[in-house]
Amino acid sequence: MNDSKLANHLSLFYEPMFHSEQKPVRFVSNPAAKSPMRRLAVLACLCLVGANAMAGMSMLESPAGAGSLAPTLSVGHDGRDIVMTWLEPVGQDGHALKFSRFDGNAFAPAAEISRGTDWFANWADTPGLFMLENGDWLAHWLEKSGDSTYAYDIRLSLSSNNGESWSESWVPHADGSPSEHGFVSFYHDGSEQAGIIWLDGRNTVAGGHDSTHSGPGAMTLRGAIIDGSGRTVQRQLLDERVCDCCQTASAMTSNGPVVVYRDRSEDEIRDIAITRQTASGWSEPRLVHRDGWNIAGCPVNGPSIIGDGKQRLVVAWFTMADGIPRVELAVSANAGKTFSAPTAFSSGTALGRVQLAWQEQGFLLAWMNETDAGAEMRLARFDENAEQISERVLTGLAKSRVSGFPQIVVTENRLLVVWTGSEKANESRPATRIEAAVFPLER
Repeated sequence: MNDSKLANHLSLFYEPMFHSEQKPVRFVSNPAAKSPMRRLAVLACLCLVGANAMAGMSMLESPAGAGSLAPTLSVGHDGRDIVMTWLEPVGQDGHALKFSRFDGNAFAPAAEISRGTDWFANWADTPGLFMLENGDWLAHWLEKSGDSTYAYDIRLSLSSNNGESWSESWVPHADGSPSEHGFVSFYHDGSEQAGIIWLDGRNTVAGGHDSTHSGPGAMTLRGAIIDGSGRTVQRQLLDERVCDCCQTASAMTSNGPVVVYRDRSEDEIRDIAITRQTASGWSEPRLVHRDGWNIAGCPVNGPSIIGDGKQRLVVAWFTMADGIPRVELAVSANAGKTFSAPTAFSSGTALGRVQLAWQEQGFLLAWMNETDAGAEMRLARFDENAEQISERVLTGLAKSRVSGFPQIVVTENRLLVVWTGSEKANESRPATRIEAAVFPLER
């Protein structure tokens, strides 16, 4: 991949959410990618796979309206209750957080959680819904807290009746700074509580708090517990220096919760790290794998993790270490203490935006891949030993930011996929709308 193509590849992620460190990104070319024979082999492979790309695909009627974006899929603790949330424009400057339940065949009519005129609505830092073990729903969205583009708070609201009514919203972080708070993930903490993880920018603004823990300008990773009455307790600092705008991901093991995220070293190495909650507190962060990606800004491309509630974890992520874009996957059999050597996918063409899901004893990995025609969503299937069984193309997508982060959920023997579709509304701005489809899965 030559320097100009690599720069174009990176530009798909960086704006409008790109935190620059006032240093140029140094592009490293990949000589192997320039080989004509290699390109012909790759194109031939893609043509063969693409012939069956959408076999069995069934489009669903989307409950989301025009202009909708940022879909997420939430699954109940029993694995059967599935709810999609998304953002939808209302009025001149407002947005609403809406939801719809999926019954296995179709989505119910849309219902509303909340709305506002001062929300932070973005393709990468998305709102969502988390279902507690006792059946309560915990929703979150992002609300502006200052004039700066990235000055916004997390707001939470609880529902004990499947979304029919919602509590008054509250902010889980207590710093009060006009800085970035977002990229939320959740985990179960007993039947009536949820753990919440977020990126916290309180130290990135003048006069930031906790200066004894990190230097000025550092984004931090923080967590807390949300109890059954809607109180935020046990606020903790998990990492004092992390990448500015990559998604966090959380999972449970029999030893306790784990969190994966993109770390940031003093010399701008931005690899995926893990921290585990132990009897003595959160562990010292360490890398899932030492890729060595040196980059002077955030790629806006976080990891995904799934856990079986026991000792097994699967983590997937995007990297461009050595100038080669690829998706990597690693497995742990000891609750995240150690991981297998990673396996790479779509080396040279990957766009990332990874998603993982369990399927029976095995699991699925979905990611976006660049093609000559644009982009595609690919799916790899693995057995209980993490051996790859198959790989296929699911559907074509826009390769730009507008397609957001596609979501997957397994429902019986089918895969539910949602993403942000687009069409040209005018010369400068595409029109968006949530698309949904189901695909048959092999057993």
